Amino acid sequence: MQFTHTEIEQLKRESNPADELLTAWGHLNHTILELFVLLSKVHNYEAMRPLKKFVDSKYHPLILIGESNLSVFFNRKVLDNLKQNNNIIKKLIDFSDEVNDNEQNKNKNINDMVSKETPPCVPKETQCIPKETPHCTLKETPYCTPQETSKETPNLKKSNEEDKILNIPKKNTNESILNSMKGNLDTHLPRIPYEELARATQNWNRGNLLGSGGFGVVFKGIWKNTEVAIKKIEPKGADLADKYALQLEQSFREIKILNSSPHENILPLYAYSLDGFAPCLVYQLMQNGSLEDRLRRKNDSTPLTWIQRREIAKGVARGLQYLHTLHSNPLIHGDIKSANILLDKNMEPKIGDFGLAREGSPDDSFKVSKVQGTRPYLPDDYIIGKNLSTKIDTYSFGIVLFELATGLAAYDSSRPSNKLLKEYIDSFTIKRLELIHDHRAGDKLRGIAHYLIILGKWCTNKSANDRPEMSEVYAKFKS
Repeated sequence: MQFTHTEIEQLKRESNPADELLTAWGHLNHTILELFVLLSKVHNYEAMRPLKKFVDSKYHPLILIGESNLSVFFNRKVLDNLKQNNNIIKKLIDFSDEVNDNEQNKNKNINDMVSKETPPCVPKETQCIPKETPHCTLKETPYCTPQETSKETPNLKKSNEEDKILNIPKKNTNESILNSMKGNLDTHLPRIPYEELARATQNWNRGNLLGSGGFGVVFKGIWKNTEVAIKKIEPKGADLADKYALQLEQSFREIKILNSSPHENILPLYAYSLDGFAPCLVYQLMQNGSLEDRLRRKNDSTPLTWIQRREIAKGVARGLQYLHTLHSNPLIHGDIKSANILLDKNMEPKIGDFGLAREGSPDDSFKVSKVQGTRPYLPDDYIIGKNLSTKIDTYSFGIVLFELATGLAAYDSSRPSNKLLKEYIDSFTIKRLELIHDHRAGDKLRGIAHYLIILGKWCTNKSANDRPEMSEVYAKFKS
């Protein structure tokens, strides 16, 4: 869950620990499905029931019989498919196997009697296909008579039946997604063979691994005698087909945007690959990692000076105003945060991850059906009102300015109150702001911290109309 022991203890002292925990869970961009599976792992099946209607029906067996009895519902071949395609379920199944092995001798007589008199089977009601039957009823007792077994329960020998029940994505499904998008891709970027990238990373050597996430993995490599970062799209976790399609859509959007909008403060995309085992994107390598990691001093990195922080803020502002003014319709990034600001060898910032970028309206905001982004960096007019405009990026940039000034995270569950950084900063008077300046940046030119906070407050005004355009913000840095 990414919570430390100290954070958990702090949550316990809250007036409503459950509410605070769920709030923190949402701020970390976790999903209901992840919570559902986690509750199953700790055997809290009662807490799973209210979440059941929000989770795909193929995961309902976890609440019905618990992780130690998954083998009652699925035969071994189906379980193997699940383990290969879903990392979370793999862990649960492995745990199930361990429990069953330990209990096998102890319960041998009981199991023999059950297998003779009431052999286990999959209740007919559980064999529903989520896309065709959105609701299904799960029986409380997974047993039937021998006659029912032979009549109602197939052995699921055919792989297509397994795929149908478990919604496991097939290779040709992934290929069809790729092919449908390739036709719409118009770019001058080089398209290179997958094998070439395998050589660039020493056959995806784990020693070259830079990071991983729900999208897949990122490797460091040498391509054309140039250091690069290669994103290999391999979605993990639940709903693989949906995640794969979403990641591909976002990657194709990123290719189009980075191809059409090159800028010194936008992460350069060198090439892409749509062949082989997985689609890949090839970026310029950012030797100094993300701004988030530098502010948290990951790997004991040297603290950023106040001059460096000001120049990073200035570079990001320059990149955003470029995106907002390049075309007649502005390009809204939609997910500006310190983790998506990358630093090259000279500490020059590059805006990355354009998977959520959208074209905006030249005059005003417009309604969207779905809110996307990272909660601590988003304003209420977007979260509640679903009004999308360039002022979303302005607000997010303001939160990044707060991070630069204080070195604090945009959200911190360990704070007794005001867990959002904006709320925390707003709780201080102007005269007391120096108490939260990041002392690790040194005393020289410390006034920059105060200036960054004042700019951040301007950018994070509650009303979108009171927030400046990014061209106005950049002008402040120039002056």
